[in-house]
Amino acid sequence: MKKILFIFWILLISFSLYRLFTIGISLSEYPQFIANKVDSFGIWAPVLFISLFAIRPLIFFPATILSLSAGALFGPITAVFILIIAENISSLISFTMGKFFGKNIIASLDKKSVFLHKFEKYLHQNGFISVLMLRLFYAPFDLVGYFSGASNIAYRDFALATFIGILPGLITAAFLGGSIYTRVNLLISGFFFILGLVISKFIKNNCNYVTTNN
Repeated sequence: MKKILFIFWILLISFSLYRLFTIGISLSEYPQFIANKVDSFGIWAPVLFISLFAIRPLIFFPATILSLSAGALFGPITAVFILIIAENISSLISFTMGKFFGKNIIASLDKKSVFLHKFEKYLHQNGFISVLMLRLFYAPFDLVGYFSGASNIAYRDFALATFIGILPGLITAAFLGGSIYTRVNLLISGFFFILGLVISKFIKNNCNYVTTNN
């Protein structure tokens, strides 16, 4: 059953990528294109957007594009609250998929790569800090979820680290998408982008200090 589902998933990804590159618009046009389509659903637009974001990891559609479209569609302030819901649900999907399909793959690769084995072991033993750092460093959103699930990190650690760690990034995207309304939003976006990196650097330095002293 798992093999059948995996094959179906690969076919879904392949078809989605084919549609993505044959629809006739560039990636830079997708945020506004999505915003226009979702906006046509009126009061159901937020529900539709969250649903699209939730299933997005299944086809590896870039999270950034949808996040930017949220800022353009709902305005940056409302978009932040919608993205908090959407991105956390989305991360749960990728974590669950990684746990279901990836555990055997990771176990197999661990035997072949000493580096991967050490990294996976560190990630498992330091789940919260590891995921938090990856989120604040703007690591690929879905890969963090898939690898965390496959590495058997406790979901509580993953969920809490994700909830905290994605805040600077989603605020950055929401205000960047909302810069179509005013250029001030562009400055706010840049501030939160830098803030995320500063926080991650601070946490990294303190973690190194604690490790060294222990």
